[in-house]
Amino acid sequence: MDKHLSNLSGFSLTSELFTEEKDAKFMGLRIVLLYLLVCYLFLYQNEVEGYRKLSKEEDLEMEEQLKRLNKPAMKTIKTKYGDIYDCVDFYNQPAFDHPLLKNHNFHPEMRSTSIPKRMSPGKDVPQSYYKSVNMGLKGGGCPIGTVPIRRITKDDLIRAKLHSQMYASKINPLVHGQDGTHYAAVQFTSNINYDGVGAVLNVWNLPVKSPQYTSGRIKIKNGAESMEAGWTVNPDLYGDNRTHMYIYTNAGQQSQCFNARCGYVHLRPDIPVDMVIDPVSTYGANQIVITLSIYQDPVKLDWYLKINDDHTDIGFWPHKIFTDLGQTATGVECGGEEFSPTDVPGPGMGSGHRLQYNTLYDAFCARTNIKVNNTIMNPPNDPEYVIDNDHFEVTAKGDVGGEVGYLIVYAGIEGVVT
Repeated sequence: MDKHLSNLSGFSLTSELFTEEKDAKFMGLRIVLLYLLVCYLFLYQNEVEGYRKLSKEEDLEMEEQLKRLNKPAMKTIKTKYGDIYDCVDFYNQPAFDHPLLKNHNFHPEMRSTSIPKRMSPGKDVPQSYYKSVNMGLKGGGCPIGTVPIRRITKDDLIRAKLHSQMYASKINPLVHGQDGTHYAAVQFTSNINYDGVGAVLNVWNLPVKSPQYTSGRIKIKNGAESMEAGWTVNPDLYGDNRTHMYIYTNAGQQSQCFNARCGYVHLRPDIPVDMVIDPVSTYGANQIVITLSIYQDPVKLDWYLKINDDHTDIGFWPHKIFTDLGQTATGVECGGEEFSPTDVPGPGMGSGHRLQYNTLYDAFCARTNIKVNNTIMNPPNDPEYVIDNDHFEVTAKGDVGGEVGYLIVYAGIEGVVT
């Protein structure tokens, strides 16, 4: 690891390798690059804190947006991490501000209409060194008939807006060569209609500085539209360096957002989609996992977000907010992603180390599955690797048997400059 990092240190050249003239040129180039980096970070920070410089009209517009997002609360819950969740009436949650959901017949007791069949019996993740994180607000969460919505501040709104614009411009389609964004993922795009994707993800926390992020997630897509669910360390999105659960909705130009802000309908009163995940995995020791799936209801065609081994419904994406994903999906993914400005050392993915091909050390998607014709099964035997340089790794091990099932491992070295 140290050898790799020392080889990647762009400014560790010695005078023994260069003449004095080349050293002088190099030092000049270094100064210029450092100056540009400082300018970039300064401008970015100013943009994030730009509400202090907003025009009166822009400031008023943002205040109105905050009023729309922060709904009246029946109860307020403050977590030990300082996050504030408002218990908002189910019918008053942000999803129903979506123009296509104005006239709906949804209700808080909605659940998927059927339990998918399995090609083979499902098994629990072994508990010896895997531990499922206990997701949920303490004290039972919100009252019945309400849902927990994270309170948004003006800083949150500005950061999220900037990050959503950047994320939307980079994430679709998934291609190589996008400056600063790196992937280590496996995708399946066989000529079949996918009704869902699911996996057990181990959860990590790497040092991340704004505007960087690092994530592990599942994704389902059709054309330019997609849904994601996973974990992330993302200071721009959450204002801290903790690991959070997240979802991302891409339903076209008018509906691209994180978490519960543009069409996703939340159901559970005790499990927010953006809560802190704590504890996290330890390299070479206990692995903390979350089980996530996005399965389409075979009758209503809505896409349900499910959590834990019992596939508890916590919310859904109404099919009517989509065009391409309104009926089915044509591809699924699982793996990691990071972003860091060019020439800034990246946070890495997963554990931040190279693959050891050992689930005590590697970031993984265990029990990776797809749903086809309301049947849960292993992915096809034709994985496609999405990886853009040698510092990021991903391997589909296939069905390794036992409780782990279909296994994908991925990694990205911490501190790499690309």
